[in-house]
Amino acid sequence: MTHGFDDKDGVRQATDIVDLVGGYLQLRRQGGIYLAQCPWHDDHRPSLQVNPARQSWKCWVCDIGGDAFSFVMKREGLDFRQALELLAERAGISLAHRPVAKTVAGNPNDKPTLYRAMAWAAAEYHKCLKSDPAAEPARRYLAMRGINDAAVEKFQTGFAPNSWSWLRDRGTAAGFAPEVLGACGLLASGERGWYERFRGRLMFPIQDVQDRVVAFGGRILPEIAEEESSSGHAPAKYINSPESLLYSKSDQLFGLNIARHAMSSDRRLIIVEGYTDVIAAWMAGIENAAAVCGTALNQRHIRLIRRFADGITLVLDGDAAGQRRTNEILEQFVAADVDLRIMTLPEGQDPCDFLQARGAADFRRRVDEAVDALEHKIVVETTGIDPVRDTHAANLALENILRTIAASPGGVGKAASSRLRTQQVLTRLSHTFQIDLESLHRRLVELGRRTRRDPVAANEKEAARPRLRFSDLRIHERELLQILLRDGELLDCVIENIGPDEFLPGPCREIYQLVCECYHTGEPANYETLMLRLEDADLKQLLDRLDEESQAKVLKTEVELPLQLTSVMNAFERQRGDLDKRQSLASLAEPQLNPTEEARILERMFQQARERQGIQ
Repeated sequence: MTHGFDDKDGVRQATDIVDLVGGYLQLRRQGGIYLAQCPWHDDHRPSLQVNPARQSWKCWVCDIGGDAFSFVMKREGLDFRQALELLAERAGISLAHRPVAKTVAGNPNDKPTLYRAMAWAAAEYHKCLKSDPAAEPARRYLAMRGINDAAVEKFQTGFAPNSWSWLRDRGTAAGFAPEVLGACGLLASGERGWYERFRGRLMFPIQDVQDRVVAFGGRILPEIAEEESSSGHAPAKYINSPESLLYSKSDQLFGLNIARHAMSSDRRLIIVEGYTDVIAAWMAGIENAAAVCGTALNQRHIRLIRRFADGITLVLDGDAAGQRRTNEILEQFVAADVDLRIMTLPEGQDPCDFLQARGAADFRRRVDEAVDALEHKIVVETTGIDPVRDTHAANLALENILRTIAASPGGVGKAASSRLRTQQVLTRLSHTFQIDLESLHRRLVELGRRTRRDPVAANEKEAARPRLRFSDLRIHERELLQILLRDGELLDCVIENIGPDEFLPGPCREIYQLVCECYHTGEPANYETLMLRLEDADLKQLLDRLDEESQAKVLKTEVELPLQLTSVMNAFERQRGDLDKRQSLASLAEPQLNPTEEARILERMFQQARERQGIQ
């Protein structure tokens, strides 16, 4: 989605990148630039540069950079619109609102109204927990679990009294209609009308990465559960808000809004199973922990996590159910090429119990010693079987392990590190199952081909593909963009002769299409305009790299730009010729081709060959 050019330009002009980055990092001036330690790698010598003249930033070690918008997107884990809003608020600029249907106060389809209602409800539940006599059982339960007042404040924990209309009545007085609270998932409707969904529960607000309450998790208090069970009704231990305009359980993790700040340098997220586990970890000084919200980890969670973390440590309760759940999700983590490690707790303990009994130091030690996903897979699959004598069980276990390896992007050995890791695992499997290495490798290749033919797996890999490397771009495409960045006067000639469809589908084509759009609308197709128009962080980074390399060429080369342009355009011409030749050969291979058409195609091919060699 594109946003108003005036909005973006106003925010850009009001934002000085030195002030912006200096608000996050300690800057040191060096000549005409500023240096800082990069927060995205272990940086002992400052390698992040801020250039006030270009209003850009760059880390040469991480090979990332861009403008003010891309810095905020990277640092805060935001999309472009969210970064624009944050910088606009910082600069005191009111953004022009996009045309939307008129809304009225109390409209259950108006997202701002729902956000206000959720914030209000969280405050009401929190006040109830702190001071209402009805919340005394909740306060006793928190004390019993060792959750202190500081944690209650940090996570805004609350309590919903065991009443059918407590929140509904307060909502009416506060101006929130039952329909609005229903759209938030706080009320449900039935024969008796609107009633409380979470009555008698300890309330855990689920916040998005912008600290907005979007949902709740509710844990029934043991005392209330016992009362209801005696009357023939057994309530669920936990219930979560239903899906809504604000909330999808596959797009949120409890505590991620807090954990993301702790991951700016150590980019590893610890995933636990329960809300109280996250809170107990925070109390123990382990702030990079989060939990899923009533569902299994899935691909959408992985994409969310990768905005903030490079690796994940999954903490399992020490029971068979925890092992089974991990086995179900492990393959998708491997397929997404995520550094996943597995930490298993002693039987019968969850993280909250373990931290209270053993302390933070023991928990951290186990996190550091957690095995990687493939090692865990091998241990789980081979436990309880004889890999040599239990033929059927051994074959099933081996097939499951190989299928997981095949799901990884390097499963058949693409990158050098992946080849080495795959070879090590196959050698171990060969020894364990007494099967020759060549047979294992053949089976792995076969499973890899099946995975690539699977459209679901292919889509998941596409969603998790790594960022395109600069060296992967075709040389004549990136050189053409660099020439245009250096001299916009050449744009007339280029656009007249080269169309966007002559670029390979990908980032260079997207940038050139934007260049063409600027040309046709009369805007200058320079670095500043293109950087402002682009909203994708990777494209911003690519444009910044192209411009930097272009500026370096100005200093290092004596070749005139028109001569360079001629060379690049000749490369596009050769590309056209190669395409025509392939199409002509394909036409000659058609079985229904008549002699006249065949002669015409051959004559055209000869003529094109003569022209390429300069023969008149």
